[in-house]
Amino acid sequence: MDAGEILLVLVAVAVGFFAKGVTGLGGPPLAIPVLAAFMGVEYAVAVIAIPGALANFWLMIENRSSSTNIRWFLVPMMATGVVGTLLGVWLLLSIDDRIMSVALGVFMLLYIFWYLLNPERKIDDRTARRLAAPAGFGGGILAGATGISAPIIATYVHSLRLARSEFVFAISVPFFFLGLMQIASLAALGGYNQARVTAGIIACVPVVIVTPIAMRLGRRLPVRAFQYVVLAVLGISAIRLLWSGLA
Repeated sequence: MDAGEILLVLVAVAVGFFAKGVTGLGGPPLAIPVLAAFMGVEYAVAVIAIPGALANFWLMIENRSSSTNIRWFLVPMMATGVVGTLLGVWLLLSIDDRIMSVALGVFMLLYIFWYLLNPERKIDDRTARRLAAPAGFGGGILAGATGISAPIIATYVHSLRLARSEFVFAISVPFFFLGLMQIASLAALGGYNQARVTAGIIACVPVVIVTPIAMRLGRRLPVRAFQYVVLAVLGISAIRLLWSGLA
């Protein structure tokens, strides 16, 4: 890597993972499109997976006290997410992902519109239980294919209207374990070389710097403000997905 590539990785990761420290979202959805525009999707996904695993583990441990009330959907989500991730990694290395990007971007914008029509509305518990496994499977496919599982997993969890710490823990757990599956699958299929591993380790530096600052800021946000910040991150991700699919 030359100096310009290193700087690009550091800046993209710092901005993306600051948002992640505040809301539990960000990181890959914001950093991957920036890197992919210059270095290709496969390179960006492989590199950002490494600091992504670090950040998700940190947030998971930080908010572990909120795990009691949300285990009912995490178990089926994780079980199907593992299968989806394996399929997604194969898709990453095999097919064009532009159609998937457009479909997900549209899906996220529709959800945002649905939320804004009635911010107090939430999906009922019975429906939430039925959707947990499909959300995990779809999120796993995205994690493997694009490095970004938030369009499905975060949208599902956001619809449950959880408190901030519960929300952050609920998305950090699948993000972390699906991220590990993605890294292992990429390594097994030849998706890593010395340059990509080095770039991923370098990318961990800004994560260590910005994450504690961002977490402190996130704890001070009122519940409604937090919901809208999460919605804004989802909106940015949707626009980037549409742009990458249509450009």
